[in-house]
Amino acid sequence: MKIEWDDSLAIGVSLIDEQHKQLIEHLNAMSKAVEEHEGEREIVNTLDFLIDYTNYHFTTEEKHMQATKYPELGAHKEKHKEFTSTLDELQRDFNEEGSTKALAEALNTFLFNWLINHIGTVDQEFAGYLGEMGITLPEEAGKQ
Repeated sequence: MKIEWDDSLAIGVSLIDEQHKQLIEHLNAMSKAVEEHEGEREIVNTLDFLIDYTNYHFTTEEKHMQATKYPELGAHKEKHKEFTSTLDELQRDFNEEGSTKALAEALNTFLFNWLINHIGTVDQEFAGYLGEMGITLPEEAGKQ
């Protein structure tokens, strides 16, 4: 499975949109590596990067939510925690079992669906809040 970035995924906050593009790019790379049974080293490196970058992205979002007094910060953090927990489980599964069909299916369903749903709902709500409050986030590097 592969996600192509398009305007339907943009929330209109360039800092967050750029980070979402990076997450999607690495989810795509991870999924491809697993599906094609690439060397375990490549899969481990991609999964490690994806976990690190996800933490970086979530920290960035949460920092700006706290700074702008976003009222749904607590609920948003719980959704981030759910995603991070799933990534950790997938990493444990990979470390125990290697590149399996179940791992590829988990990446192609849960993680992709979760990310698309998350961007399309809760991240859109944050963007709407910023717009209503007339807040513009400072430009920061979208890449780590």
